[in-house]
Amino acid sequence: MSLEIHRIDARTHPAAVDAVRELLAEAERADGFPSVSDQALLAAGQGRREVLLAAVAGAPAAAAGILGEGELDLVVRPAERGRGLGTRLLGTMLDAIPTADSNGAGTAELRAWAHGENPAAEALLSRAGFAPVRSLYRLALDPAALPGAIDAARELPEGFAVQAFDPRDDEQAERWVRVNAAAFASHPEQGAVTLEDFAATTREAWFDPEDLLLAFDTGATTSSGERRSSGADDEDDDRRHGRLAGYTWIKTIRTPGHTETELYVLGVDPAYAGRGLGAALLGETLRRMAAHAPDRITLYVDGDNGTARGLYDRAGFTVDQRSTQWLRAGGDAGIGAGGDEPGRQDRTGA
Repeated sequence: MSLEIHRIDARTHPAAVDAVRELLAEAERADGFPSVSDQALLAAGQGRREVLLAAVAGAPAAAAGILGEGELDLVVRPAERGRGLGTRLLGTMLDAIPTADSNGAGTAELRAWAHGENPAAEALLSRAGFAPVRSLYRLALDPAALPGAIDAARELPEGFAVQAFDPRDDEQAERWVRVNAAAFASHPEQGAVTLEDFAATTREAWFDPEDLLLAFDTGATTSSGERRSSGADDEDDDRRHGRLAGYTWIKTIRTPGHTETELYVLGVDPAYAGRGLGAALLGETLRRMAAHAPDRITLYVDGDNGTARGLYDRAGFTVDQRSTQWLRAGGDAGIGAGGDEPGRQDRTGA
């Protein structure tokens, strides 16, 4: 039977996202890294991005893609690689993009990721008219070095307190979204996270509210030492907790015999820049990670985020993997024959 590619809206076919997750889990076991970002999966589940599944009738999906919001993600099942499925699915995804908008302008920019040392994916993207524009590093910390890193970590500045996220407190969620947007104002992905996105992430199987730590300025002062003003709706929460100044979020994945903790995202309100809060939150992160007795400790950081790289280097993190984001400028491009796959993202706003 022939391979068919189906374009699916996950809002009406939620099982499509489950099929993608199953394929991704198999690919990650084989490759050692995720092939599709959490943001892409969330957007697909919300119907903001389209799911494409390539499969023979009655068989599990051989390849999957997620397309929308200027990005594409593509993964081929390990046993199906080397048969040109990546080329075929990428061609279908590119054909799904209009060649011109309503004003007659060319197609918008499109971005994709190639993870690790992946010549096949890079060749495929190059033939499709993409060019490398951005690097992302996965950093790792030897768990044996965790006690020393904790001992060397900076303590919270005076006047700040950390508490775990309370999922019953809607105001905390709203405040997190606002601080995250400020911390990542120049970041195209993380800075665009909405309250709906946040809520969807807290419904993920790995989410633990004890792993989302919120840093409050109990005196509500900014980096200049002045009292930070609040809106009328914020005043009650300020009195109860202090002003939300930053946060750190840990993603813990447990499988039989193995626990991995990832610094999922760390952000500081820019009004508190220069107070050492980012370094202190990294210390809080490491202490919380230690409670999980992890076998593996990771995080992701942009190649050009020198400030964050320095922070993590000093804590003992080293480069574990490099991924490359590729860009196709507006306009048409063809595809030749070729290989498979194309993200993760820098999540340090401090």
